[in-house]
Amino acid sequence: MSLHHLLLALILSAPPVTAGALEARTLTQEVADSYEAVRAREAAGLVTRLGEHAAWCKKKKLWLQRALAYESLLELDPLNLEARKALGHKKQKDGSWAPKKGPRPADRSKKDLEEGLARREELSKPFIDALKAVYGKGGAELPVQVRGMIVADVLAVDPEDAWARGERYEVKHEGEWVMMEVANAARGREELKALVTKLRAELKPAKISSLTPLEEGLELSFSPPLQSGGVRVLGTVDEEEQRQCSENLRVAKELLQVYVGERCVYTDGFTYFLLKSEAEKSAFLANHPMVEDSDRAFYQTLESVTLPRAKHFGSWSDNAPRRLDSACRQGISNLLYHGHQITGEQGWAFEGIGLYFTHVVAKTHLTWFVSPSKYMSAKEDAAFREKLARSNINWLDEARALMKEDKLPKFHTMSGRDLNRLSTEDLLLCNAAIAYFIEGRPGVLPKILKKLGRGRTEHEVFLEELGMDLRQFDKRLRRWLVETAD
Repeated sequence: MSLHHLLLALILSAPPVTAGALEARTLTQEVADSYEAVRAREAAGLVTRLGEHAAWCKKKKLWLQRALAYESLLELDPLNLEARKALGHKKQKDGSWAPKKGPRPADRSKKDLEEGLARREELSKPFIDALKAVYGKGGAELPVQVRGMIVADVLAVDPEDAWARGERYEVKHEGEWVMMEVANAARGREELKALVTKLRAELKPAKISSLTPLEEGLELSFSPPLQSGGVRVLGTVDEEEQRQCSENLRVAKELLQVYVGERCVYTDGFTYFLLKSEAEKSAFLANHPMVEDSDRAFYQTLESVTLPRAKHFGSWSDNAPRRLDSACRQGISNLLYHGHQITGEQGWAFEGIGLYFTHVVAKTHLTWFVSPSKYMSAKEDAAFREKLARSNINWLDEARALMKEDKLPKFHTMSGRDLNRLSTEDLLLCNAAIAYFIEGRPGVLPKILKKLGRGRTEHEVFLEELGMDLRQFDKRLRRWLVETAD
């Protein structure tokens, strides 16, 4: 399909617009047509100049520069047989062209290389400047697809163009152009670890408080409550677990205020109950005045619960790591709601942030809210979940493994789902997406969450904040996973 037909198909396949949007749509059409016309006009001259430059490079024995000139020429004129022949391409039975195998040619004349690079820049400048002018004129009205094509055209002619690389959020890192998020990732992880260490070191011991009349009425033998930083923790567990829970919840709040938004605070009166036996759970549910009779039987089947009005929370798993993990998850859920009104309805964000930051704080991945796998049997799914629950398993590596098997879901198929419609595989994608934002694109996530919490769709928000639709984001996320692998 030609570029003109591709652009026309993109325009014709767009949804109908209202009369109020007609003026903006007309501008978009004009800019798109302008791009097509400018590109066709400028490309014709550039093809000629690139051919002449390739001939000059041959005389000067600048073999690599000659090859680069012909490669750029083919980006503009794929049917150019002279360029195909010069590059040693072979035509296949199906009509496609196979590039020549082997190492890249080398420039033999070092003294002429500087002149050759200057000539290449000069002959490319009219084409590049003309396309950049179209880009600038279109502004926000220029369709994402057209912006992408302009950037690709510029890089086809000059792979080192800093403007085009910047539009792709790429930076020079160790001599190579890489995604900005890749360059940021290692530093982002280290900064996060350092902040967690700093926050824990600066935490003041929680104050010991007295039981309230409600807590006394639960008829359980509680340790003295710990209260600090908007968090109250009490239970029948040992003092060390109680202290750890209090610290985890306070660190989680500080982290989310830095990475997710300063409005992430706990509900006034936030209280967490840690219980260590079935009998204590039953007594808690039987005596707590916030537990409705209609809910009691359901709560009995759960390992943790958020009571109405989201002020009192309880966990009664049979082991301390699970209790601490669920406490951290529930605390983060409360912070997300107050920070951006994010709930289980925004499944990927709710689950991804909960999983990512619980692991950062508690070093565990034990509390999930998802449906069974889409690809595995029930037995295989259970074994996979058991694997994911191990503390030494790197979830990003597991996402990479699924991606190699073509089993990692596409982000656009997961967006808009509530958490009850997410699968085991979706868990890994949720976690990877949040890692991408926290480590690779700091500062963007709060803006996305704010708009999602106000009812905007992922499609709208990602276009506005990232300049990418959901499919483009999925490709970039996958590329990030590949390029950040150890």
